[in-house]
Amino acid sequence: MGRKAADSQWKRYPSMTALRMLDAIAKLGNMQAASGALNVTPSAVSHQLRHLEEMLGVKLVHRAGRRTELTSAGNRYLHEVRKALELIEAAAHPPDAEPRGNLRINCPSGFGTYWLAREIGEFSALYPNITLEITSDSGQVDVLTKQADLAIQYGDGAWPGLAVQHLSTPRTFPVCSPKLIERLGQIRSPDDLKNAPLLHHNTTSDWVIWLAAATQNTIEVQRGTTFSDMTQLISATMAGSGVAISDSLLAEQALDDGKLIRLFETEVPAQQAYYLVAEKDRLERGVTRIAAEWLTRKFHEYAAPDPL
Repeated sequence: MGRKAADSQWKRYPSMTALRMLDAIAKLGNMQAASGALNVTPSAVSHQLRHLEEMLGVKLVHRAGRRTELTSAGNRYLHEVRKALELIEAAAHPPDAEPRGNLRINCPSGFGTYWLAREIGEFSALYPNITLEITSDSGQVDVLTKQADLAIQYGDGAWPGLAVQHLSTPRTFPVCSPKLIERLGQIRSPDDLKNAPLLHHNTTSDWVIWLAAATQNTIEVQRGTTFSDMTQLISATMAGSGVAISDSLLAEQALDDGKLIRLFETEVPAQQAYYLVAEKDRLERGVTRIAAEWLTRKFHEYAAPDPL
């Protein structure tokens, strides 16, 4: 990029001084007071605001007697830029000390194996003084949240008395191993599944729902092997034992590595979703809140579409 193009790009960004002045005028209602709060001259305030208005092509402030007020356009613009100003202010005053402490996260074994184990290194790099313990205990959610600071649960989200935040509703579709294709031949349509061994997680309902969306023909699903643990199901699928319904979250790495193959484009929302669950008072604890914010951000990144 040449210098001229680079200069043009930077000119699109507003002056931080101008934004702070706009914010001060909105709060203090007077040009003189705003200039005093920012320790600059009133003429500097006028100059910066005029330059900002020229850049945006709208009138941001107007005088009303001795007061200076924001126009409707100015109010709308300030509402948006205040979010950025708050982020910049927070970054300018980082915590005095590194977050430290112990943190226990409980999650289903499949989630822990195929998602959290791959991502948790980033958290440890960001917060090296937080000692983590990852568990995959099963049981009642209210009991698990007493034993762990945070629990990641797959369910319907109905856990009264607890802090519950939706993380992701994954998409589901059939997957199998290349080994199975080598043994059975290509599976080109949903109807070909009648000749393939089917694998299930707890019930056959995932297959029933997916087949209803994929074909009008009847395929018997009350056959094959049922696993109570998602880790066992995916391991059996990668070993070539059959075709399973998996989801976009847990199958992602195996698909990328070529250990699993997605069979068809048809996909349906999972019957349940992943939730972040905790006792409400635990979320007031610093390291717990940090982990909850990190998990929320990671799932937001996961759900965001890839840039074109």
